[in-house]
Formats: sequence, C-alpha cells, structure tokens
Amino acid sequence: MSVVQVCARCAARWPVVGGPTQWCPRCSGVLLIPTRTEIYQPPNRRGFRWIARSPSDPRGVGDAPVRRSFSTPRYDAVPQWGLQDVVDTSPVPPSRADRMADRVGPLLTLAAILYGLAVFAELGRYAILVRNRTTLIPQPLLTVSDAAVYFTQLGGLLVSVLAAVAAVCWLLRRRREHFARARESDPRTASEVVVGCAVPILNLVMPAVYLLELVRRDPRGTLLVKIWWGFWGFSALLLVVNAYWRSRPGIQAMADGVLLNAFIALIAAVTAALTLVVIRRIERKSWRGEPESETRWVPVPRSVLEEKTVLKEKTVLEEKTVSEEKETAAL
Repeated sequence: MSVVQVCARCAARWPVVGGPTQWCPRCSGVLLIPTRTEIYQPPNRRGFRWIARSPSDPRGVGDAPVRRSFSTPRYDAVPQWGLQDVVDTSPVPPSRADRMADRVGPLLTLAAILYGLAVFAELGRYAILVRNRTTLIPQPLLTVSDAAVYFTQLGGLLVSVLAAVAAVCWLLRRRREHFARARESDPRTASEVVVGCAVPILNLVMPAVYLLELVRRDPRGTLLVKIWWGFWGFSALLLVVNAYWRSRPGIQAMADGVLLNAFIALIAAVTAALTLVVIRRIERKSWRGEPESETRWVPVPRSVLEEKTVLKEKTVLEEKTVSEEKETAAL
C-alpha cells in the first residue's frame, strides 16, 4: 500500500511515513491530503486535480522549484483594475429568418394590392358575362380579362404564402425580443409556434393567441388583434363556401361564383392590410413603418390655468382700450 502527499506548489509527490506532514521539504509549499495511488479515487475526494503539462514546462516532478523574482514590477502601460473583457463589436450578419422577417411589410402590402386588383378583375369578368347574354364579346377582351384574373389571383396567392412565412419569422423574432426585454423566458418554443401557425385548423386559433400574449397590456392592440382574428376566421370560412359553390352545376352558379371570388379577394385584401396594421402596432410604428411619436400628458396646476385666463382677459381689455382710444382720436 502506497500513500503519498502531493505538493500544491511544485506537484512533487512525497510518501507518507509515520504520519502526514504539512509542508513540502523541497519548496516549502502546502502538502495536500494523503491519497492512495493503487486505489482509484474520484476527483472530489482527492483534494487536488491533475494538470497536463508540456515536456518543456520546467515545473515537473523532480525539477527545481520555480524561483520567484523579487524585483520591482514594471509595466508597459498604466495598470488597470479588473479584467479586460475584449468584446467583438463587429456587426453580426442577420440570419435568413431575420432577413425574411424584415420583408413582412412589403410582402403584405403587395398581397393587399394584388387582391384589391383581383376584386376589380373579377367584377370585370362578371360584367363581361352579363354583357355576353345579349352581345358577342371580342376574343381580345376575353383574353385580357382572363389574364387579369389569373395574374392577380395567382400572384396574390403566391405573395400571401411568402408573406405568411415572413410573418411567422417576424413573430418568432418579436416574441424573443419581447420576453428578453421583460427578462422572462418564452413559455412556447419556436417549433411550437411554427406548428401552431402552419398546421390547418390550429392556425385559425393559435396565431391570435401568440399575438395576444404580446399585446396583453395594450388595449388598442388587443382590439386590433381580435378584429384581425375575426377576419382571419371569416376568410377561412369563405374558402370552404367557395369550394362548395364550385361543385354546383349551372351557368348561374358559375356567374355567382365570380361574385363570390370577388368578395373573397376583398376579404383577403382587408385581412392582409389588418395584418400589417397589427404588426406595426406591436412594433410601435405607423403603417408606413415610421416610429410613432409618444404623447405625454403633464398635469398642470389650477393656479397656472387661472393665471393664464387672467392674462388673456387682460390682453383683450388692453386691445379694446387701444381701439377705443383710436376711435376717439379719429373723431
């Protein structure tokens, strides 16, 4: 059985003979608690820890102890208290999700414009159908009408999908900033937010819940989110009605379907615009993306108001007196 004591200064190991000692015979350093070399001991029971050193390090077992220098220390610069924490201040490039979140405003604006144009395109197609009952419609006019409908409807659908992706990215970033500012942890994970916004049926309820968690202290923002929630659910209901209406046979049903498409495009345009308004409200910005100026109400003492009223009445009396003097002088 071999029991040794390790020096805390020079790392020399000294066998324990008789009883443990306190000071190292070589460098007068403190000896750690005795430990057995043939039995494994966990690190928390050793009283020391092994540190790997390079062969060129002179502080090895059996080497001469490092001599201390007692000369006056010299500094190349004025010494400072504390540790110098060098922080990299170079700008961090934004991630792909952040770049997508920055485009949510233009995408929603473009979607609202396209759906607004789709309303007029569908109404124009309905007018052509009504006119076609008594008059033959030229082929170029039909081609232009069909192209306008396909361009606005398909373009609006594609831009809406991109805007939805950008809105989810914006929601994730906004929730992260909101809870970081409040020094709280987000109770919902990023994957939970994405699933709640992407899975059908769930995306009719959960996006509004996520937004309400951000505006719970803003009554106006809460009202805007609820209004947007109503339009969002109503637009989903209209899609179901449109799918049922397309299954009905007959020319009149097809004509009524054109009017229904125009109404659906109108609701989609309003929903896109409301989405942009809600986002700007949460960001404390105008609908153009400019920061809103905060209005601060300052209480004014009653004495100040009374003094202002007295000064105003005095000014009126002085002006009246001056006008009367001018009239008298004129007479």
